[in-house]
Amino acid sequence: MVQEGWPLVGDSGHPRNSDLQFGGPHYGLTSEIPRWNIAVHHGQYGVGGAARLQQRRPPVRAAETWQLRRPMRRKIDLRHEARRRLCRWPRLLPEDLQRVEHAKGPQRFGPGAAWGDPEEHVFVVSLARRPEKRRRVWRQLEEHQMNATVVNAMDGDGVLYQDDLDAMGVRILPGYNSGFSNHNMPYTTGEVGCFMSHYAVWHRMVEHNIPAALILEDDFDFQANFKARLGEYLSEAQGFDWNLMYVGRSPMENDISMVSEHVVEPGYTLWTVGYILRLDAARALLETQAHQHMIPLDDFFSISMGCGMDGQYNERSLEWSSYIQPILRGLAFNPPLVMPYVGSMFKSDTAMLRPGTRYVQDLPKNAAEGEALELDLRCQGLEDVRPMPKAWREALDMIEAIMARAILH
Repeated sequence: MVQEGWPLVGDSGHPRNSDLQFGGPHYGLTSEIPRWNIAVHHGQYGVGGAARLQQRRPPVRAAETWQLRRPMRRKIDLRHEARRRLCRWPRLLPEDLQRVEHAKGPQRFGPGAAWGDPEEHVFVVSLARRPEKRRRVWRQLEEHQMNATVVNAMDGDGVLYQDDLDAMGVRILPGYNSGFSNHNMPYTTGEVGCFMSHYAVWHRMVEHNIPAALILEDDFDFQANFKARLGEYLSEAQGFDWNLMYVGRSPMENDISMVSEHVVEPGYTLWTVGYILRLDAARALLETQAHQHMIPLDDFFSISMGCGMDGQYNERSLEWSSYIQPILRGLAFNPPLVMPYVGSMFKSDTAMLRPGTRYVQDLPKNAAEGEALELDLRCQGLEDVRPMPKAWREALDMIEAIMARAILH
């Protein structure tokens, strides 16, 4: 059962067109584009990808030229709604949460919350402008008879100015530049949205004292017999000290050790498609102000586990560890119980495969007149995790930079 709140419309007949054809209270759009066939190439319409309008009728008369302006209005509406979503952070409001219930009775996977069982606390981070992905999420949850809360994700496409990050109180790790050799690109607006979306879930865990949560991204694909195997694997991890459990992952280095038949201590690991986070980890992420030194989230997790210090995969791990504290005690399921579905990488808003990717460093510095973000006062963070004053932050930046240079030399 899907509770009311987020109507889903649109025709997914074309994998790109479905990104355009949606509406409801979040976007105020209709699902039809009369007399026009929109073929979108290389990205989302209005996000940098090239769009081609193919006419299906004789040339449009002057009295009908209003229809030519509809795609442009659609582009403007998408941008407007993406920016409105940025204003609602870090606290999650009811309008950005949707409860989906399919389990027969209370949801429990295995050993109980004290041992990391997420129980009812399953969160799916999903962009509102990706209706075809959200449809797939609903099908997966129904097929596996699971309850979950779908979280309306922070949309990096709404980040138009460097000042937007200051307005939200977030920042990229100083000196990130073009990342590292295996991820050789500047920080993208999509990576900003990804990090902030996950942070919002961590914030909710702390605010509502949630013992453990399973956090999924909307490209997840449950593997066979997911629920039963999740309980079995969690039972194997009882007695071990962990606060992060990879349910799905892409290992970049050999595992450090084998904990049990289906649980390992991982080395440097990519993907945040599915993981269980315990409350002490969520608290630590907020208390150490993870949002003040953002890097790609999967790299952040690996460095927070103390992985990669030999530089085998990421030659900057040691440098970045001077900013990112070793607060995570990670384990991983082997084999994984969640994987990205086939082809999802081509629609990823953080992957390098997405044409039209925008880098934060290339954005205009100052917001245009009337474009500055105005944060929703209902979404102010917890009192003890609000961003520190700008002057303090700048002083700390100088100290951290000196420490980083000392470590390298």
